[in-house]
Amino acid sequence: FFFFFSSRRRHTRCREVSWARRCVQETGINAEYMGISIMITKVMSRQGALNACRFFSAEQKPLKTPLYDLHVKYGGQIVPFAGYLLSVQYKNGGILKEHHYTRNACSLFDVSHMGNIRIYGEKRYDFLERMAVADVRELKKGTAILSVLMNKDGGVVDDTIITNMGDYISMIVNGACKNKDWAYFLKVQEEEFARSAVNGQLKLEYVKSNGLIAIQGPRAAEVLEHVLGIGDSLNLKKMGFLNATNHVIKAIDAECMISRCGYTGEDGFEIAVPENKAVALAELFLNEKCGGKEAVTRMAGLGCRDTLRLECGMCLYGHELNETISPIEAQLSWLFGKRRKAEGGFFGYEKIKHQLANGTSMKRCGFITQGMAAREQTEIIDQNGEPAGKVSSGSYSPCLKKPIGMAYVKVPLNKIGTKLQAVVKGKPQPIVISKLPFVKTNYYLSLIHI
Repeated sequence: FFFFFSSRRRHTRCREVSWARRCVQETGINAEYMGISIMITKVMSRQGALNACRFFSAEQKPLKTPLYDLHVKYGGQIVPFAGYLLSVQYKNGGILKEHHYTRNACSLFDVSHMGNIRIYGEKRYDFLERMAVADVRELKKGTAILSVLMNKDGGVVDDTIITNMGDYISMIVNGACKNKDWAYFLKVQEEEFARSAVNGQLKLEYVKSNGLIAIQGPRAAEVLEHVLGIGDSLNLKKMGFLNATNHVIKAIDAECMISRCGYTGEDGFEIAVPENKAVALAELFLNEKCGGKEAVTRMAGLGCRDTLRLECGMCLYGHELNETISPIEAQLSWLFGKRRKAEGGFFGYEKIKHQLANGTSMKRCGFITQGMAAREQTEIIDQNGEPAGKVSSGSYSPCLKKPIGMAYVKVPLNKIGTKLQAVVKGKPQPIVISKLPFVKTNYYLSLIHI
């Protein structure tokens, strides 16, 4: 499908060639996979290059994270996920046990498949605020914020954590979207900030040399404190939720970016660590006894990561979010700062402005199932059998001991307490619209920043 371009267009694509090649090379996509040469970029448009990135990221042989051998060592059930080989669960655990252990102690998750993009230069705020809805200019050094990247139609390109590290901005993006995101960044840079890039006012960096480890649960801070060691300068009691810092972990002799955040609803940290030190750091966490007789931290896989985030009502890209769903429909209007709502400046602003003023016909909501679990894309009907919406995520809740889910439902049927039906395997199952989150979050809040 790469060759639907005329010979004339081939000779007028110099800038697109450079841009497309950079998309392919800097994200680590293997352009030789299946015998396809990187020279195909010579006949590709920008959209073609973007499609190629999607093609390669989905079809190439899955990669291994720096912790792959650790997954095997602990009996992980390995599956391809977002272009990587990751574990769904572990032989001595299982999804239910790993879920409850995270809620009560501390679990280690390998999230090295996630993408990390850094933005440098005095134009970094202007650049990022063209795509993200967050008030990045007001973000203090060492603090982070959840945001979404927008397309021109008001849909969501990806969700992201944006952190102000002082002289640069760090972004963590979804593993399944990182190649698409990087291509999008390069496209916006070329079309709107080319002069800034040439003048050194804007520089983009795709970080490929780090692993990313998440420790999550009520004992996560205790574990990290012991690994950091007595007398370490990093005071975790003063490090609140969505705070971050670069810090040398002496036990592995490496500078890491430590962020107090996560995707489970529990207190926890995500540590970006040089990939050659990732296994050593993970082993330190997994062997730490915190003064007791047994190690506190256990491995946990993708399975419980999904049930944990679902209980806390967190969106998953590709389910609750995509390029046709707006943040307003997703009930994420709280992501927009006051200035951004008033001034706009990001892609899709006119649609968002209209939806903020007039509402939307569909909205994301939670529901509890009185029967079998309703999975993604299950049709939802009202009491008269008329279409009312579709399930975006659904599973069994280990904490509530009942099936739960999220869905996009017609307004006003999204009101809490509304009784609807989910058509599971051809049979209507009663569901009740429920308040989100299903399970209370336990983030560590501190009034004192680093």
